Amino acid sequence: MSNIYNPFMRFILITISLLVAAPCLWAQQAAPAGLELSPAIGATGSIVKPTVSAMLRLPLNHRLSVVSHSLFSLLLFRNQPQTYMQTHYNYSLTQKFGLGYALYGKGGKARHTVFLLGGIRYATFKESLDHPDLDRVTTVTSTVVPDYGLMYGLSLGRKRYTFDTRLYLPFSPIRYYPQGTLNNLVYLEFGIGIKRCGGNKGQFRGR
Repeated sequence: MSNIYNPFMRFILITISLLVAAPCLWAQQAAPAGLELSPAIGATGSIVKPTVSAMLRLPLNHRLSVVSHSLFSLLLFRNQPQTYMQTHYNYSLTQKFGLGYALYGKGGKARHTVFLLGGIRYATFKESLDHPDLDRVTTVTSTVVPDYGLMYGLSLGRKRYTFDTRLYLPFSPIRYYPQGTLNNLVYLEFGIGIKRCGGNKGQFRGR
């Protein structure tokens, strides 16, 4: 991997720290009862990008909850099929808020939640065309766009720690929906749920 990626690898580490450590430190000092933190890793759709994310979930009652979902994704490898194209960086940052509605499995060991989320996504990339017969051309682009959609979450476990899986189905940009949007922006995550960092242990209450 080129040295040009070194600053972005450091950026990944900083982002992971902010996504995971900061919410947990806040929760240790002033966590409302039932607050959950769920860091996760995953990948996007057909243009595969690794993702790092964190979700904060605050139950309003047994079924409803408010959530915050933060995500960072990065294209780690250059476009190999395009011989003369060089990708310097390609990453995005997303912040969404929303509501969740949960259903519980028998015995309360599984929780199925559907989230309605909305927020913004910042995306940027830099690429160069370096052909021996042409002048070198470099393109730098960054944009901020709305990001809204549905997320399905599965949590397994009853005590403080759970195994979490999340699948996000975006509805934006509506111009390219459904094929272009779902192929490029859908993502799957796997992580660990932590109920109330620094607080009392909790458990699902199945009905």
